[in-house]
Amino acid sequence: MVGHVDYYLDHARVLGIAEVTSDPVQGAFEPLKSKTAEFGYTKAAIWLRFSVKSLPGAPQDWRLHFRENFLQVLEMYQLSPQGKPVVLERHRPDSPFSDRSIRYPELVVAFDIPQGETHQFYLKYRSGGSSQLSFTIRSQQEFDTLAARKTAKNFIYYGMLLLLILIAFAAFFATHQVIFAAYSTFATFGLLFIMHADGNAFQYLWPSLPLFNGYSSILLGTGLIASGANFTRLFLSTRDHHPWLDKVLLALIFGVLALVVSTVVVDTQPVKKLLVLLALCAAILFTLSGVIAARKRFKEVRFFAIAWFGAVISSGIMTSRHWFGIEISEEVQFDSMRIVFVMDAALMGAAILDRFNQLRQARADALQLSLSEAERNLKISRRLRDLETRYAMALKFAESSNQRIADTVHDIRQPLHALRLNIQQMVDGQGRGARRDTAGQIEETFTYLEELVSQKLNISVEEWELDASKPKQETVAIGEVLRNVHEMFAPDAAAKGVSLRSVPSQAQVVLPPLDLMRIVTNLVSNGIKYTPKGKVLFGVRRHKSALWLHVYDRGSGLSPEALNHMRLRAVRGDTAMSTEGHGLGLSIVQSLVEKHGLRLRTRLLKGGGSCVSVLLELAHMQ
Repeated sequence: MVGHVDYYLDHARVLGIAEVTSDPVQGAFEPLKSKTAEFGYTKAAIWLRFSVKSLPGAPQDWRLHFRENFLQVLEMYQLSPQGKPVVLERHRPDSPFSDRSIRYPELVVAFDIPQGETHQFYLKYRSGGSSQLSFTIRSQQEFDTLAARKTAKNFIYYGMLLLLILIAFAAFFATHQVIFAAYSTFATFGLLFIMHADGNAFQYLWPSLPLFNGYSSILLGTGLIASGANFTRLFLSTRDHHPWLDKVLLALIFGVLALVVSTVVVDTQPVKKLLVLLALCAAILFTLSGVIAARKRFKEVRFFAIAWFGAVISSGIMTSRHWFGIEISEEVQFDSMRIVFVMDAALMGAAILDRFNQLRQARADALQLSLSEAERNLKISRRLRDLETRYAMALKFAESSNQRIADTVHDIRQPLHALRLNIQQMVDGQGRGARRDTAGQIEETFTYLEELVSQKLNISVEEWELDASKPKQETVAIGEVLRNVHEMFAPDAAAKGVSLRSVPSQAQVVLPPLDLMRIVTNLVSNGIKYTPKGKVLFGVRRHKSALWLHVYDRGSGLSPEALNHMRLRAVRGDTAMSTEGHGLGLSIVQSLVEKHGLRLRTRLLKGGGSCVSVLLELAHMQ
């Protein structure tokens, strides 16, 4: 090449070769100041002028090779010293691929120069996207070698991507897992985008659709971003684990689709430029999504997060070129995209396989847990049957007018009813986490009932009547007793529509644990039973050197006179005739209060209901 490559911008797009070669326009040409022709996203027709001299011994057949697969307008003229301009190549927006003089994915123009002569060339072009254009002049032999090497390289990349896509499609049809279809769609858009950038899509897929080829970069770029966002949503399960992130990804999908629709009324050039920036933002968003998910599910998403780092680099290269004017050759740009797509495809495939391995292990663990729960449920059922048997035995003793047995039967009834509710809820298909919580409540209820039954039913009736031995005194944490009673009666209260609440406490008293438990359970049971609607509240309150146990209800109210009457065995309140029971609750409490030298009292509440209190001897407060 001789001298500089000069340029002229025809903003009106009306000049032909005759006007450009005239003196007024010739003087308006300016030398390029960059390594490539770059005028941004312009609508102007760009004219380039340069001279080429054929040295002695050089071949005559040459190729002007453009690193561009498609231009809306391309006109190439050769001007010898003796003649007029000769048209070497002319493409219009509607020119099919077959109009090219040399069938190659990228634009190539052939020309001859006799040895020793210098010819001038004029190139007119207009792009629907970026105006950056680089070209080289090669001999025919050199170009043929380059073309063979690039063709082989391109189709190796295509083959690798196509193989991964086919494997993913096969996995989708074999497993019916949507994640494989989403990945295949994303990889397919990636393959088509690379083929379009290389020019092979125009040559082999739609050679007779030049207008579509000029627009396809928008469709393929949009499809690549949208399918990548959808694959990210499905792979990371953002809808379940990160709802706010799922909304951001959905907004990105609808945003790029709206951008495509806008091309009906908006020029495509700024849309193409905006899509370049959106591709970088999308790659960053997908990477951050993987990093966010990896904070809690590292093993499941590790390959996914790593794969998108490469996409960020490749998108960054493209954005640097199109938005910031950094001179990066298209060869570097598209090679980075090829490498990234192949590496990302392999890593994404590994991510999917790794995820399914994790899910398979999770299913195995869940199966083992289900077996453990089944064994535990079987043991619970056996223990329940044993309690039912002992309960039936207690009923027979109660029918024979044995007072102590009847008391035990009464104390067992309500906790056993709550126990049945808990077991039924667990067996009838609650979630696994709820079954674990219910299992803890069941275990505590079992302990109370089994201790009560063991103490009362493992000795004879004659021993009960003698009552020769005094129960062993122990220091009892009242807060633990209150919590256990609350958990025992919560299902029954909820079934009746009554709000049950206990007040935590750190107080301790010296009493037999079972007797204290019986006092609280009978008072709370009565409170729930006599409260048709409202709240039952129980807890302890310190007053000087004593500790009071209070049970508040919203029933019809229990006056001191009624309390004296209901202390008798088998006597029930007037409002309790429609409820289930035997009238033993307050009688049992009264006997236990007298046994330990405590005091039982009641008072009516202003808003309705009553407060039944037991005075406990204070041991110490923490």
